[in-house]
Amino acid sequence: QPYFAALRECSDASLALNVHLPFCPSRCLSCDRIAVVQHQPDELEHYVANLARELARAAQTVNTARPLTRVHFGGGSPNHLSELALATVFSHINDHFTVDANTQFSMELNPRRTSRAQLNFLKGLGVEHIKLEVRDVDANVQKEIGRIQSLELLEDVISIAHSVNFKSIGMDYLIGLPGQSADSCEQSIEAILSLGPDWLVCLPFQRREALFPHQIAVDSQHLPSLTDRMVMFNQVQTDLTEAGYEWVGLNMFAKPDHELAMAQREGTLALNVLGYGTDANLSVLGVGLGALGELPGLVTQNQTSLADWHQQVELGSLSVASAVRSDDSEILQRNVMRSLMCRQSISVDSLTETQREN
Repeated sequence: QPYFAALRECSDASLALNVHLPFCPSRCLSCDRIAVVQHQPDELEHYVANLARELARAAQTVNTARPLTRVHFGGGSPNHLSELALATVFSHINDHFTVDANTQFSMELNPRRTSRAQLNFLKGLGVEHIKLEVRDVDANVQKEIGRIQSLELLEDVISIAHSVNFKSIGMDYLIGLPGQSADSCEQSIEAILSLGPDWLVCLPFQRREALFPHQIAVDSQHLPSLTDRMVMFNQVQTDLTEAGYEWVGLNMFAKPDHELAMAQREGTLALNVLGYGTDANLSVLGVGLGALGELPGLVTQNQTSLADWHQQVELGSLSVASAVRSDDSEILQRNVMRSLMCRQSISVDSLTETQREN
C-alpha cells in the first residue's frame, strides 16, 4: 500500500498499463509465457468481465482518471480475443483512466490469427505499435516447436500492416530453439531482412520444463550448444547492422529512424518490465493473469493460476501475488545495470559520493 500511496500522491508521474491477455489457440513448445489454451466463448467473456473489475480497482488505487503514457497488451495471443472482447477491454480502460492522443498503444500479435479486417480494427481502436510473435522463419525449426507460419503469410501480414499505417512493426527471433544451426540462422535472418520489420528483438530460448511442463516435449538433443548460440547471435548482429539497423541495448535492432534507435543516440533509452522505452521514470501497473508491474522500489507479479486470479479479483482486490521490494542500494544497482544495458556505459560523475561507495 505505501508504494501505491506514493504513486497516488505523485499525480504527474508517468503511468503505463501492462494488460495481459493470456489466451492462445494452441501452445507451441517455445512458449515461456503465462498462457492458457482456451476456445470457449463463455470462459473468454468471464476473463474480460473480471479484467474490467481489476482495471477499476487499479484505477481507484492510483486515482481514477489518471492519464496513461502507454498501454501494452501482451499474451498469450492478445488477438485471439474477438473484436467485441477487445473493444470491451479498450472501453473499460477509457472508463477508468485518461487516454489521449499522446497515449501509446502497443500489442503483441500472433500472425497466424490476424487478418486485414483485424488489423484495421486494431488501428481504429488506437493501436499504433505491433509486435509479431514469430520465433523463427525456418520451416524445420517451426516443425520442432509446433508453430507453423510460412514466410508468405508473414509477408502478407507485414504488407497489410504497412498499408494500415501502423507507426511501428516489430518481430522477435529466438536463439536456442531445437533444430537451429548457424546455417539456418543465416538463412532466417536473410528472410527476415526481406520482410523489413522496423525492429527485431533477439531473445534466448531455454528449456525450463519445471516452470513450463509442456517444454518437456522439447528434445534436448536437438538444442544448439552455447557456442552455436553465440555464433548465431553474432550472425544476427552482423547481418542486421550491415543492413542498416542500429544495435539498441543488448538484444534489439531497429531502423535508424525508429524512436528507440534515436533514444539510444540521444542517451535517453530506458528499460523496465515492458522492455526498452524512452521514459526512465515510467511506473507500470500490471493487470490480468500473471502480469508484471513496476513502481519505484517495487516489482510485482499477479496471480499465475487462472482460478486464483478470478477468485482474488472477484473479492474486490488487485491480483498481485508476489512482490520484490528494493532498498536504495538495490534500486541503485538496478539503475546502474539498466544504464549499462541501454548505453553500455555509465558516467561515474553522475553518481553521488554515497552512491559510489555503495
